[in-house]
Amino acid sequence: MKLINKLGLGAAAVSLMLSSCTKNFEELNTNPVVSPVATPQDLIVAAEYKVVDRDLDWFYDNYTYIMRWMQLGSSLPTSSNITPMFTISDRANSMYPDFYKTIGRYTTEIKSVISKMPADQQATYQNAGAIAQIIQVYAAWRVSDVNGSIPYTEALKGRDSSEFTPKYDNQATLFPIWENELKAAVATLASGAANQVSYGSSDMFYNGDAAKWAKAANVLRLKMAMRQLKRSEAAAKQIITDVLASSAGLFTSVEEEFKFISAPIGFARGTNWNPDTGSPFAAPMGMVDFMYENSDPRIRLFFRRNGYTESAIDSLKQGGALSSNTTYNPRRYVGAPCSPDARTNPAYVKLFGVKTYKVTIGGKVSEMTLDTVSLVQTRLFDLDQNGGATSGGVYSMPLMTYAEQCFILAELSEKGIIAQSAEEWYLKGIRASIKDYNTMASLAKILEYSAVNDEEVDTYLASADIAYTGTQEQKLEKIAVQNFVNHFKAPHEAWGAWKRTGYPKEGGILAMEPFFTNGARNTVPRRWQLPIPSGTQENIPNYEAAIKDMQTTGEYGEPNDVTGRVWWDMAN
Repeated sequence: MKLINKLGLGAAAVSLMLSSCTKNFEELNTNPVVSPVATPQDLIVAAEYKVVDRDLDWFYDNYTYIMRWMQLGSSLPTSSNITPMFTISDRANSMYPDFYKTIGRYTTEIKSVISKMPADQQATYQNAGAIAQIIQVYAAWRVSDVNGSIPYTEALKGRDSSEFTPKYDNQATLFPIWENELKAAVATLASGAANQVSYGSSDMFYNGDAAKWAKAANVLRLKMAMRQLKRSEAAAKQIITDVLASSAGLFTSVEEEFKFISAPIGFARGTNWNPDTGSPFAAPMGMVDFMYENSDPRIRLFFRRNGYTESAIDSLKQGGALSSNTTYNPRRYVGAPCSPDARTNPAYVKLFGVKTYKVTIGGKVSEMTLDTVSLVQTRLFDLDQNGGATSGGVYSMPLMTYAEQCFILAELSEKGIIAQSAEEWYLKGIRASIKDYNTMASLAKILEYSAVNDEEVDTYLASADIAYTGTQEQKLEKIAVQNFVNHFKAPHEAWGAWKRTGYPKEGGILAMEPFFTNGARNTVPRRWQLPIPSGTQENIPNYEAAIKDMQTTGEYGEPNDVTGRVWWDMAN
């Protein structure tokens, strides 16, 4: 993990990013936008930068849709400017074009630059090429995970081969390709080759540390194996076995995880990073209830207490706005309903939201405005929120965490796929998640931050819905729910985990609220619409062939049916 100033990337890297605005495969691969003197160090900055500078993803994919679908956030019932949850903007899914415009473009160029070096010099860039490959696979997997078939094997070759109508590779083909690429990268990084040129400070994740990159690649292999477990069980189990036998290993602590940490200035501040644009981002009822009832110490790291302090209640009583026998409720964590119909229910609107009271104290009439509903700790997402512009807060973006790895190993152990202690990995995962969020909240300088202590964690682990007890199915639900909660700061991962496991669910320990709009039940989307080729390229036949191929199993649906499923997303 590395601190980096968004505005201090260097002129070469900035010029690379600013010049890549086309969506056309032919223009992508022939426009002279990459400087002939660009080094792998310049190019790695440009590629990694776009992996983390995802403000459009946050505004459209996460705040507008995924966080609301997954009930990680809601809108106040009294809000009037709420974007419809199930009408998808064409601004969503921006990772798709950005993989081709920037991330994959520059990782490919890194490998091309290295391949043109003299043989003795190439040998010193083996690790650099392997790291670029890992970034490329991670980004491509992210794109395919929610789109299905994508151009990959032919899409990034246009600069050298003049291939401007790339075929689409389906996921049954892509997963083995990515596994082989990652496995080869791990072998290179773990080989201990001498005299390797390090990316050093140009690498914003691991500062060029080959051992840590090898671990991250193994964790990614494990994640992708879990995606395949229902479709290709034998292949997935072989990958899992191979990963666990790898000398490169996996993460051993939160300090090794694949995470971006910003500098205190210039990153994740305002504009599209702001989750409150249009409507205050309210805490969701289901998650708040689950966390509060089980004494989850992360509740104060995720959400803010409402405005009904004990002193506010006393003032309202003294001023005649509340009856004298009104008692103070110390809970102060109150979630808003997530279903559109529930939010417009007159009973909810009256009960929840912002309330203004008239109070008379000493003959003087004044107003007190209080939030009944808890709000999200928005400084976790936008450092400028709640007067944070001068707070010196630091932004954290977890991409692959130690806690998630622990929950994967717990699940595999509980299912008998590996012979390890499911309970041990489960408890390690919860402790790691709490530690991670405690650090992220502290760095972001959230409002009313107070550090989590060991006693709180122990109390939480003893709660009935948390303790590792029950039937196998109950234990698997607990693992899945904890993994889901851990992805609060990575909503796309929460979405993927929900699709893979079916948890949280309606009536579960973390209950999902059914969505209704005007009395009709809504189906939560499971993918994005695969973008139609645009510009002057003639790749429509390959696009149409990809759609037809994905429809063969009957789960994909029509191209614009985002409730359909991609290949790995089999029914539970």
